[in-house]
Amino acid sequence: MEMVILAAVAVTALCLGIGAGTLVLANGRIDAAAAAAARAASLQYSPRQAASAARDTAEQVLTDSGTTCRPDVKVDTGRFGPGGQVDVHVSCRVNLAPVSIAGFPSHRDVDASASAPLERRRLYQDRS
Repeated sequence: MEMVILAAVAVTALCLGIGAGTLVLANGRIDAAAAAAARAASLQYSPRQAASAARDTAEQVLTDSGTTCRPDVKVDTGRFGPGGQVDVHVSCRVNLAPVSIAGFPSHRDVDASASAPLERRRLYQDRS
């Protein structure tokens, strides 16, 4: 009987560790995706190109890092121009169903934001 209880406690503790590790990794990967997306957007010449580059970069960073969520990428190009900045917000739903025995919900939304400055002496296209 004691072995059954000990096994249940061990499995729960293992799931708790795996779930916590999954969330820590997801947070780091989403932060990296947001930073890379903001940087990629800041290198473009128009708001439309910036938004496209940010989305593509965030998806690529998450794919390359092995994150299996589908990111929602929001790009704010309201201050896109010389001396302005571009802001990127990335959110992803992380699947925690395999470790729900430890008390985790079946999924958790993880998000991150990043900004990148635009050069002051660079010519940008109009807001198209």
